[in-house]
Amino acid sequence: MVLTLVGAQGASTPWAKESPADTPPLSCTLVRVFDGDSLELRCNGRTLEVRLYCIDAPEWEQDPWGKRSLRHLEAIAPHRVELEPLDTDRFGRIVGKVYGTGPGRPLLNLQQVASGQAAVYRHYCKDPGFDRAEQAARQARLGIWSRPGEQQTPWAFRHRNER
Repeated sequence: MVLTLVGAQGASTPWAKESPADTPPLSCTLVRVFDGDSLELRCNGRTLEVRLYCIDAPEWEQDPWGKRSLRHLEAIAPHRVELEPLDTDRFGRIVGKVYGTGPGRPLLNLQQVASGQAAVYRHYCKDPGFDRAEQAARQARLGIWSRPGEQQTPWAFRHRNER
């Protein structure tokens, strides 16, 4: 599917002739945050919609959790970031890791999980670092883990509320 999407989009993707996983990190500017697990970046003159790899944040309608997750990502995302593209999803968004360019080069995806603002999307994530971060957030009762509810499984919420 990735090859089909990349081929269909041609030069509109930053890796028109190679797979996303083979692409070096792209230097980008944050345009806006859509929600707790997706944002819009400007990279090499192209505007890209990016889905954060490994995580699933509460939906906007999961009040107040969706709004809190979005606000947290807005607060931690610097103006300049680096995008490590990994794949393309069924909606044509880039799936990738987004790093801050400051000290320690923080991984925004992991920060969302560690702060309790997103759950690990295990169906798509095999990185044990995300599981450890989620367990620590659960034990500390941070964010979505502060009380039980549907906000802890955004995928279940979407499934029940398909449009």
